[in-house]
Amino acid sequence: MERHTLTAKPLEETELFGNCKPELVTAQLERILTSPPLESSPSLCRFLRYAVEETLAGRAVSLKEYSLGVSAFDRGDEFDPRMDPIVRVQARNLRVRLGQYYAGPGAGDPILIELPKRTYVPVFRSRVEEVAETGATAAIPAVPAELAAVAETPEVRVAEVPAAPAEVVATPAAGPERGAWRRTTWAAAIALVAGIAGMALWQARPHETRAKAAHEPDPVAQDLYIRCRYLMDRQTERALRESIDCFQRAVLRDPQFASAYAGLADAYNILAQQGYIAPREGMEQARRAAERALDIDPQLAEGHVSLAAIVEAYDWNWEAAERGYRRALELNPWLPAAHLWYGMFLRDQGRLQEALPELRRAAQLEPFSVFTSVNLAHAYVLSGNYDAAMEQARHITDVAPGLVAAEVILAHSYGAHSQAAEAEAALARGLQLSKDDDPHALALLARAYAHQGKREEGLRLLSQLEQLAKQRYVSPFDLGSVSLALGEEKRAMDLLEEAFRQRSAGMIFLRNAKFAHGHRSPQFDSLIEKMRFAG
Repeated sequence: MERHTLTAKPLEETELFGNCKPELVTAQLERILTSPPLESSPSLCRFLRYAVEETLAGRAVSLKEYSLGVSAFDRGDEFDPRMDPIVRVQARNLRVRLGQYYAGPGAGDPILIELPKRTYVPVFRSRVEEVAETGATAAIPAVPAELAAVAETPEVRVAEVPAAPAEVVATPAAGPERGAWRRTTWAAAIALVAGIAGMALWQARPHETRAKAAHEPDPVAQDLYIRCRYLMDRQTERALRESIDCFQRAVLRDPQFASAYAGLADAYNILAQQGYIAPREGMEQARRAAERALDIDPQLAEGHVSLAAIVEAYDWNWEAAERGYRRALELNPWLPAAHLWYGMFLRDQGRLQEALPELRRAAQLEPFSVFTSVNLAHAYVLSGNYDAAMEQARHITDVAPGLVAAEVILAHSYGAHSQAAEAEAALARGLQLSKDDDPHALALLARAYAHQGKREEGLRLLSQLEQLAKQRYVSPFDLGSVSLALGEEKRAMDLLEEAFRQRSAGMIFLRNAKFAHGHRSPQFDSLIEKMRFAG
């Protein structure tokens, strides 16, 4: 028997339909598609209609990621779900919108259309079935299962929700009061879960509600935006440059798409922070894009994160950067990027105990983000929690195989556990994955070899970096940090001073950088003082 994508086994027809007649499901579908939560998103409407109609026609087995990408999202036969996450992302968004519908205009509807997690096959249920299950004699408003899905989605996770049903499973002594007790307890639990989930929805979408009145992004631009974010998260130079091109096409398609400008700012920022382009070139482009995002929507949390990241990494204005991150969290406490970038800021300011909860929260909200996992792993290395760092690194290799940073983190972790052979094997894999024209990867590997006492290999990679610098931009911070790790202190300090003059983003890592340990000279301390780190 053929299995559904992401499910352990196919759902039986009775599980899909319950006691719902197809004509009732079709009528319910039309109500949902013409409601405020769905009507503003043509792509989600097309997705839901296709999934429901295929299920009603007995073709639920065909609802897999590839077929949905081709048929529901017009991706064409060349669609590759590994490179384009449109179906996964939009399935998550659809669960959120269904939750909004049943928490609002559809609260009293007789039919529930659900899209359970880990499947693309919708399930249909009748309110009557739920009332029968509770033993109630009157119609008690049911908590839509979609609310639970909303509470568990990366954008709108409500940690307190699972606590509510705990009261329901407690069983009182049998007696005539039991039916009344069950109805009262279920009603209380329903009210609590609905209240918490409803509040989460309200908190999670302060911008979305406001934006609908002002501007609804073009559907094609929205699809581009999803792909842009995915590319940017891959963390390679090629993917970052492709994401910039993608974001530019999104804002060209829709010049009022504020979130796409914020994404463009982030892509330029990361490209500069990783030393692929000169700071002035990358950061000024990033600033223009972030300011444009906030011109369009001053209350856009993503825009405040993007601008704060530039103020931190290029202006080195720590107080203003922290204000920006905190403002973003006030506007949208459920935004993964706000927790991520604020956590990175706190980590690099030496406030590691404050940083770890923010970084872990970002990973909870966006568990498959490579960028988040890399930065959380780095914080674990700094805190000495090498087992947790190793776990994150292995997660990265599962999500994005071939990333040199993951192998470097593994090498640090194995080295800390005195597993020299495993550390050397990780670095060998990193060397095999690296490219001769990737200065960021070469610098990571050179510093790692220096830490493992492999000076000859570190010097070879430093020489390779120096040759590369004759052909393209290589950050003086990368050259200086490798030199410092290899004990070439005078040359290292000259290069780091040049990185200071260029306002290289790498300088914000200087105080906590592993390569700096054991190299505390008066000149190095003077450079740290000039950075005026807070705390």
